[in-house]
Amino acid sequence: MAIFRNFGDCLYLNMEKDVLDNIELRSESVQDILTQPPHWMIRWGNTIIFLILVLILMMSYVIRYPEFIPAPIVVTSQNPPEKLEARTNAKIEKIFIKEHQQVKKDQVLMVMQSTANYEDVLKLKKIIDSMAPDQLLSFPVNEVSHFKLGELQGDYNGFAKAFQDETLFTRLQPYAPENLAANQSLSEYRLRIATTKQQKKLEQAKYEITRKNYQRSQDLYNQGVIASMELENEKIKFLQAQQNLENINISLSQMEEAISNLNKTKSGTAINTEKDKITYSSQTLQLFEQLRKSLKQWEQNYLIISNTNGIASFQQFFGENQFIKAGDVILSILPEDKDKLVGRMSVPAANSGKIISGEKVLIKLDNYRYQEYGIIEGKVQNISLSPDKEGNYYVDVLLPKGLKTSYNKTLPFDKELKGNAEIVTEDLRLIERFFYQMRKLLGYQS
Repeated sequence: MAIFRNFGDCLYLNMEKDVLDNIELRSESVQDILTQPPHWMIRWGNTIIFLILVLILMMSYVIRYPEFIPAPIVVTSQNPPEKLEARTNAKIEKIFIKEHQQVKKDQVLMVMQSTANYEDVLKLKKIIDSMAPDQLLSFPVNEVSHFKLGELQGDYNGFAKAFQDETLFTRLQPYAPENLAANQSLSEYRLRIATTKQQKKLEQAKYEITRKNYQRSQDLYNQGVIASMELENEKIKFLQAQQNLENINISLSQMEEAISNLNKTKSGTAINTEKDKITYSSQTLQLFEQLRKSLKQWEQNYLIISNTNGIASFQQFFGENQFIKAGDVILSILPEDKDKLVGRMSVPAANSGKIISGEKVLIKLDNYRYQEYGIIEGKVQNISLSPDKEGNYYVDVLLPKGLKTSYNKTLPFDKELKGNAEIVTEDLRLIERFFYQMRKLLGYQS
């Protein structure tokens, strides 16, 4: 037992010594802390963190975080370039222009192959365009009859036949002999009427004399001076004079009736002449307009014609006798009036309701890298009220500064320029965007 007590005392003494040593060491550490000042990071840490937070809040207020609606864009002139397409499957017969050549309105640029000789068709077109409807009788049929008109030959033959029929009618005047005969008969009847009227005056005088003689004979017979036979002879003379006068009146009436019938015949002849003249003329004019219409259709199918003044540009390499399908774009005509430029965007339906007039549009052209040349700024002019069949809306964009970029460079415009554009719908600050997201999150939770 004594041994165990001694061992316990020794163990206790050792533990007490270790505790005293520890107390002395810790006291030195505390002394070091108290005697050495803390590091500047510890002294200014809270202030730095506070300043950083203030700086972040200030930058979030200054920095803007707008919302964009991206879409492809085509920059073109107010009058967009004209696209000339092939109207029929055919080979190229003749090309009249070169690349980037200045062309004029209604200029023939290219001819497609057809069964007609295009030179003859162009001559016919020149003749028809220079001729008014009231000048058809001067149409050069003899010259055009040698033309090879191909698809137009049938319509031209119909017009040529009608033209020749009208010319023959005008030259031969088939109703003229009948009209001339009627005029001669009228002259003769008028002469006979004049002669008969002179004869009537004589017969009228004879009638008056015989009538007076007959009345005297009656008086003498009543007085018993003359016999009844003498009275009867005077009566016979009186009746003959009366009959002669009536015959002359009948003859005058017949001649006047004949003159009336001749006038009717003459009037009918004039009416038929005018009627046939109008018929031939209208038929010629109708077939002439049909020929003009067919010629116009031939032009649309086989001629490539510029509809505006500008610069022609081929869509690809073309040569004579090269086959082209209907609907293929052959040429583009860039109009001369290209001062006012506009952009045309096709915007998807998503977020399109945020687009309003006057919003900023940032344009990056494919032809000119925006990293090198800069960005073009535009403004939304209007947006279509309804989408197209693909669900996209058309947006017109104004370019107030033209093609002047953010790098102060003015880009040349010699063709349509394609690229991508971004419509700035909400130009919010970064802190507004943060609170906007917080509101939206709290709204979902509620």
